[in-house]
Amino acid sequence: MEIQMMFKVPASFMYGQLMRSAQADIKAHTGREVLPGSLDGFTYQKKWANGMTGKLTITHAIANERYAYELDTDRDHYQVDYQLRDLGDHKTMLHYTETIEGKTAKGKANNRTAGFLLHWQRKHRFKKMSRQMAAQYFS
Repeated sequence: MEIQMMFKVPASFMYGQLMRSAQADIKAHTGREVLPGSLDGFTYQKKWANGMTGKLTITHAIANERYAYELDTDRDHYQVDYQLRDLGDHKTMLHYTETIEGKTAKGKANNRTAGFLLHWQRKHRFKKMSRQMAAQYFS
């Protein structure tokens, strides 16, 4: 999935929102507090309510420019990348990419089917979440 959106907020604000979210997730899963400058390369275990677990590694944490991570579960490998471009005058371009690769033939087939059926819904949810993050700049 690939999405590009423009927001009327500084890149530093959007990056800060991403960092706060990452820090909260790390705190919830590890009990540790990690500073934004220490996130690049940080790895931790996640556990979901349904019992699924995964290893999340932050691959890029470049202030005001990029936040990316990889998540490995038993079934899939996810790559998520937020790239921010400061357009000046308190405007930011967000380029978001997400790939999911199944580890088995069955997983790959399930991902293709789910991707086809749920693509619009996932994009819609992501855009809504991003707009909500940006709206906090004005509150």
